[in-house]
Amino acid sequence: MRTRAVVGVLSGVLALAALGVPGADAVTKYTDVKNIVVNGGKPVALGVSGSVSVPVSMAVSVATHGADAMLYHGGWPESDAYVKPAKTCAGRTGDYTCTMNFTFTALKTVKKNADAGTWGVYASAAGNANAEKVLPFAFNVVRAAKLTTDASPEPAKYGGTITVTGRLTRANWETGQYQGNINQQVQLQFRDDNAGVYTTVKTVTSGTDGALKATVPALASGSWRWVFAGTNTTGAATSAADEVVVK
Repeated sequence: MRTRAVVGVLSGVLALAALGVPGADAVTKYTDVKNIVVNGGKPVALGVSGSVSVPVSMAVSVATHGADAMLYHGGWPESDAYVKPAKTCAGRTGDYTCTMNFTFTALKTVKKNADAGTWGVYASAAGNANAEKVLPFAFNVVRAAKLTTDASPEPAKYGGTITVTGRLTRANWETGQYQGNINQQVQLQFRDDNAGVYTTVKTVTSGTDGALKATVPALASGSWRWVFAGTNTTGAATSAADEVVVK
């Protein structure tokens, strides 16, 4: 009976639209939620302390009873970690953008390293016809990474050798500490004192406990740094620069 009733309503709406009856478009517009964007399209990086506020925006139509969302990890609805918004969007008529903020807290929202990676979004809006969207691969939550750099000797002799070392670490959500991140590709970059941009000189694989090491010729004074692009489970990182004067 319900199916026939809905078909009858839709048939009547189509007939009104065909006759050009005023207000036909308003009658045919139903509740919808779409164009969901989490954190501006960027991964959510979380360390071992503090909290991160994550904005979520979505386009909503005719949600007279409001709109809501949930961020989750794992299958839906049997998620193993999830976050609810601090405040949902109140009901409105017409089209509008619903923006909600979600708080990720270190060692609380995520407690296992396995929680890093792809997260999903469940979004809903209630009105003249309730709408639900499940996006299982919406964004990434990553373990925050850190990099250090030490270039020596200081100063260096022209034509000699400069040794640049460092360490790549990432947050361990289970121990509450940063640990060495091994077997990762990390770029060594240099900026000449007479130039305004960094250029990649070498790519090095992180070793034991995340250790990094490279040797380069001492040809110009400038700054050295390590850069890690990140992965789907570990955040990107750029070290502080270490300047070496070449004489």
